[in-house]
Amino acid sequence: LVRESGRFAGVVFSPADEQLKDNLKLRQAISMSVDRQLVIDQIFNGLYKPAHGWAPSVVSGATNTACGESCDFNAEKAKQLYAESGGYDGTLTLTVNGDGAHKAWSEAVCNSIKNSIGLECLVVLTPDFATFNKQIDNNELKGLFRTGWQMDYPSIENFLTPIYGKGASSNDAKYDNPAFQQALVDAAAATDAAGANGKYQEAEAMLNESYPTLPLWYS
Repeated sequence: LVRESGRFAGVVFSPADEQLKDNLKLRQAISMSVDRQLVIDQIFNGLYKPAHGWAPSVVSGATNTACGESCDFNAEKAKQLYAESGGYDGTLTLTVNGDGAHKAWSEAVCNSIKNSIGLECLVVLTPDFATFNKQIDNNELKGLFRTGWQMDYPSIENFLTPIYGKGASSNDAKYDNPAFQQALVDAAAATDAAGANGKYQEAEAMLNESYPTLPLWYS
């Protein structure tokens, strides 16, 4: 029996990359150029689930719809958005830690981006996870880099506050949105689970407005 777990995998649009910064169409183009299901079938034997949001559907409050069409593979729309975005000069890099099993899927993602929109994409392997984290902390990485989260508790809040809250320790995208922060505050002040989840869903929907990270799949 195979069951979905409370884990999210994606990539961060580096906040240190001036080309990606504030270019929503470029981020959307890159997302639409990734054939998630094909990568899952090729690399993970079809056992993962393409992400259409920032929280897996097994957790309370998650809808797996917040990403909308931006998480749908659509090479033609991706090409259109890529052209409208002004493109990306040079080679897009996707950095992953070399001591994890990330080489195969990251190369498949890069190939999908290249084949869909013609953007050269290169996987960069760091020696280990410690080096990877140090480079993130020092804002040394450009392009894309791997991110993942395993739930501490089964609530959509756990996939939002620690990762996208202002100044949060795992906010590698340096996401800073006052409206998002207020939604988290309102959710925490809610008197029932349904009210809280509604506010958390509003917060998650805001991620689609600037796309700090690119959702890939749930394991």
